[in-house]
Amino acid sequence: MIRSASIRLRSAAFMLPILLISGCGTDGMGDLRQFVKNAHADRKPRVEPLPEIQTHETFAYASEKGVDPFAAFNLKPTGTAAVSGPRPDLNRRKDPLEEYPLDSLKMVGTLSRGTDVWVVIQAADGTVHRAMVGDHMGQNFGMITKITEEKVELVELIQGPTGQWIERDGSIAIEE
Repeated sequence: MIRSASIRLRSAAFMLPILLISGCGTDGMGDLRQFVKNAHADRKPRVEPLPEIQTHETFAYASEKGVDPFAAFNLKPTGTAAVSGPRPDLNRRKDPLEEYPLDSLKMVGTLSRGTDVWVVIQAADGTVHRAMVGDHMGQNFGMITKITEEKVELVELIQGPTGQWIERDGSIAIEE
C-alpha cells in the first residue's frame, strides 16, 4: 500500500510540471487571429453590376427572294483564274520539316561554311533539323527565302475559299 502510494506520488510529481508547462504555452498568434477576424468585419465587398445584355434583331434569309450565296457557281471561279498564279508542286518529295505546323517550330541558331548558310530548327518533338534557302517547312508548303542570324523568312501557299493559291509571308525568329 505504501509502495503504491509512493508510485502515485512520484507519477503525480512527474506529471504536474508537464501539465503546467503545456498549459502555459501558446502559439503567440492569438492577437493576429483576433485582428484578422475583426479587420474587415464591417466592410462589404463591392461587386460591379452585370452589364446589360443587348438584344439584336434576327434576320431570316429567304433564298427564294434572292441568289443563294452558297450555290456552287458562287464558290467556283469561272474561266482560268484558278489555274493561273502560284501553285504548290504536289509531286515533289516532302522535306522532314513539312510534317510540323509552323508555329510548333523554333529557330535555335544558324550554321555556315563558306557561302552556304543553314538554319537550325527544333521541332515540337525535340528533334533538331537543319535547312537552307529553297527547303520547305511547315504544313502550308512554306519555302525558305532568306536566312539571317535573327530569323528565317519563308513564303507559304494557302488555298483560298475559291480554290486559288495565295502566297503568304512568314518567319520564325530565334528565341533567346
